[in-house]
Amino acid sequence: MSLYDKKTKGIYYTPKIIVDYILEELLINHDIIKNPEPKILDLSCGCGNFLLEAFDILYKLIKTNLKAINEKYGEHYIDNISTHIITKCIYGTDLDTNAIEILKETLVEKKRFYDNQKYDFFININNITCEDGLKKNYNIKFDYIIGNPPYIGHKILDKNYKKFLLREYKEVYRDKADLYFCFYKKSIDLLKVDGKIGLITPRYFMESPSAKLLRAYLLKNTNINKLVDLNEINVFKNLGISALITILEKKKKYNIVSVYKVNDIKNIDSIKNLNYLLNDKSCEKININQKDLEDKWIILNSEDKIIYEKIERKCEYTLEDIAISFQGIISGCDKAFVINKDDERIEHIDKLLLKNWIKNKNINKYIIEESTQKLIYSNDIDDIKKYPYIEEKCFIFYKQKLKNRRECIRKSRKWYELQWGRDKSLFERRKIMYPYKSTSNKFAIDENKNFSSADVYSFYIKEEFKEEFSYEYLVGLLNSHIYDKYFKMIGKNMGNKIYDYYPNKVMKLKIFKDDNYSKVEALSKKIISIEKQIGISKNKLKLQGKNNILNKEIYYLENESHFLQNKINELINKSLNL
Repeated sequence: MSLYDKKTKGIYYTPKIIVDYILEELLINHDIIKNPEPKILDLSCGCGNFLLEAFDILYKLIKTNLKAINEKYGEHYIDNISTHIITKCIYGTDLDTNAIEILKETLVEKKRFYDNQKYDFFININNITCEDGLKKNYNIKFDYIIGNPPYIGHKILDKNYKKFLLREYKEVYRDKADLYFCFYKKSIDLLKVDGKIGLITPRYFMESPSAKLLRAYLLKNTNINKLVDLNEINVFKNLGISALITILEKKKKYNIVSVYKVNDIKNIDSIKNLNYLLNDKSCEKININQKDLEDKWIILNSEDKIIYEKIERKCEYTLEDIAISFQGIISGCDKAFVINKDDERIEHIDKLLLKNWIKNKNINKYIIEESTQKLIYSNDIDDIKKYPYIEEKCFIFYKQKLKNRRECIRKSRKWYELQWGRDKSLFERRKIMYPYKSTSNKFAIDENKNFSSADVYSFYIKEEFKEEFSYEYLVGLLNSHIYDKYFKMIGKNMGNKIYDYYPNKVMKLKIFKDDNYSKVEALSKKIISIEKQIGISKNKLKLQGKNNILNKEIYYLENESHFLQNKINELINKSLNL
């Protein structure tokens, strides 16, 4: 199965180390004599990684206590351990027919192995079914629910299926919710009182506004025992998902949540035992009262908590209060509308239609790299026939693709117009721009009327705050070490040290102004000037090749910039009394 198919179907196979940890957490202390038929369910079982491991654990538990079990419940209560487990203990559903067949065949092989049977036999495996776990009705409750549910965003889901989710899972599913939100609810609803859930999912539900309902549902209906934040560990290779293990218990009494944050480890294959890792000094452990989670699950160590609370108390405004945010342009086909500056065609295109074009990668702290591309802003064209060169030399090759865009089919756009061209006046003004995805805060003042792609967001200061705040002060504040740390406390971790700089988080950042305002502003202006000089020198170096004088100049300027940025950090620390 291709990576694309996996993503569209939400299929990500779980490493054994994760499976082992979850099952140990749930089953290791199970009282098999008190309950010799624990009901274990995986609502998206696939080939059965979780259920097969559960089989092995149960087999050992029962075998060790078989005599005591049969003494308590009758001599022949369990005649065959394998059959007992398959018919009374493990349950699974999945939409993948092949995966279900593989799981059933593997269970038969396990039974043959444990029973030491070399001959063929028949066993009904009725508890493993090919169905949609979210639609299946069970007439029993479960002791344990485990698994790795599918992760599918709202954009990929079929419209009718989405309507079903909005109707049946409205307590947790709304707007831009992910499919796995519903698996949490289904699991809780199917769980016995005092039963436990162990799931691995993306971690972003802890912070995402779209998961607000899910967080509330979890808080209301479960005890959250453990949250294992795997951070940068590449659990699902090449998928860019930052994962979280959630251990829940169906009780109504709030407890202390043990939160583990795994740091500085990227490769899952380097971990031999997750429990051992979580108890190592390299893993950060935070205990938090569940009632303190409330709406926002901002879980911080004592040092970060101090910073967060001081910023929250100090600041009078949010960025949203003082500025207006907007997204870059969606062309619908960049190959048609974006042209390199050195492309010979550019000389034949009306200069009024050409706009500076930048992308995510062009934005650094404080400054924006000079654009090497131009956007044909075709929304200014009332009739493409008046511009035959553009039509024949730029657009004609992509005409069918352009016509097939949703907005063109709906006739809300002419075939040659940008899909979402926005109001051009937004881009033709002074503004602060920042990349949508980044490893750190990168806010830069745009002085060159840059237009941008959709992977860039911008904001400009509201008229009523122009005298109160300057652009230089804001970039100085936002690019500081403190504010970088502050954002990462509330921002969405995408994995691989990349954060989602979406306006619903960025524009909620708290902003303050005090006696150090002028100093921060002045330092920021100096940094911008120096960073521009660095850019000029680096461009010269590209043209001239090896040049020791230029290298020394760049080195000196970079050190000066870092020195001034540290001065800003010192001022912010002083302002916040850190």
